[in-house]
Amino acid sequence: MRRFRVVVPALALALAVSVLGVGCGSSSTSSKNPLLVASIASRTGSAAPYGVSQQNGTALAVSELANGSIDLRAYDDLSDVQTGTAEMKKAISDGVQVVLGPTLSPVAAAADPIAQSAGVPVLGVTNATLDMAAIGNLIWRVSLSENAMVSASVKYAASKKSVKSAVLIWEPADGYSTGSAESFRSAAKANGITITGEQKYVDGVTTASSIAAAASLGSPDAIFFALRSAVAGDFLVATATSKAVRVGGNGFNSAAVLKSSGAAADGLIVSGSWNINTSNANSKKFVDSYTKANNAAPDAFAAQGYAAIQVVLAAMKKAKSTSSADIQTALSKIGTVETVLGGFGYDSNHEPTYAAAVQVVQGGVFTLVS
Repeated sequence: MRRFRVVVPALALALAVSVLGVGCGSSSTSSKNPLLVASIASRTGSAAPYGVSQQNGTALAVSELANGSIDLRAYDDLSDVQTGTAEMKKAISDGVQVVLGPTLSPVAAAADPIAQSAGVPVLGVTNATLDMAAIGNLIWRVSLSENAMVSASVKYAASKKSVKSAVLIWEPADGYSTGSAESFRSAAKANGITITGEQKYVDGVTTASSIAAAASLGSPDAIFFALRSAVAGDFLVATATSKAVRVGGNGFNSAAVLKSSGAAADGLIVSGSWNINTSNANSKKFVDSYTKANNAAPDAFAAQGYAAIQVVLAAMKKAKSTSSADIQTALSKIGTVETVLGGFGYDSNHEPTYAAAVQVVQGGVFTLVS
């Protein structure tokens, strides 16, 4: 298990507030009584492309916005359920008052009940398929749900690409994939698309090329990918010559996937919580500061990590307290917070209410189309 304490320098709060619209200068909390926040992220393992970005975004937001009011503790869940639950127990033992993460939904599903039982609110920064209601009232989502993102992509495919039929590819052994597959089935039905067949990928038994060949039989209008990022590139390469419209779940919304698949990704439709060309002042400033700090442009997972801190700071300001119970109450009355993701609020199911960014890959870049 790997644990890190993140110590970040505070920038001038006046600058952060004026540029990014979220601050805590008027809050009763201060560096003398900081809020202890655990960031449980997959810094290593299969989900590292997501987790590292998540942690970088979170750390940057604390540096720019918190002015010493947040003590950020970083934990590495290794992209593993057992490690994730152990790290959650350690974070609770360390006395954290809010938890961000874990990165993967299956890890969060196992670890979040520990925080729920301890009375500590959890913000799921990247948990698109997590069934929050099954865990409890202290679980909140920052990323859009897989349902919201897949629904936006499938609607675009139906309305802009005239998709009427599709084959669904998914992986029964993967928790994310099974949830994503159900999102595709629901979205297809809602948009008048018939799923004419399903192909099941079994790691070590079937291959991307064999599954792709089977999926192409019958010439479906589209191929829906409900697959994790670790295999996404293989499937994009295997379907590169297909005439079908290709639509991916959130597992395909990663710069690492584009890098591994190259030109084969062009034409892919995939929605996310954020796109680098999102037109709001918060987002544009974030892109500049993140790129300067990390020598690389941010992705959606970095933006979600940054937004999570913006939401926590807004809750602190409303609560005028650092107790977990007061933060939980403030989250339920948060209203609208201006974040890098846009105007951020929560519905009665603890789902965020901002719109999905529909993207089409063009020239190896996620291009915002809606």
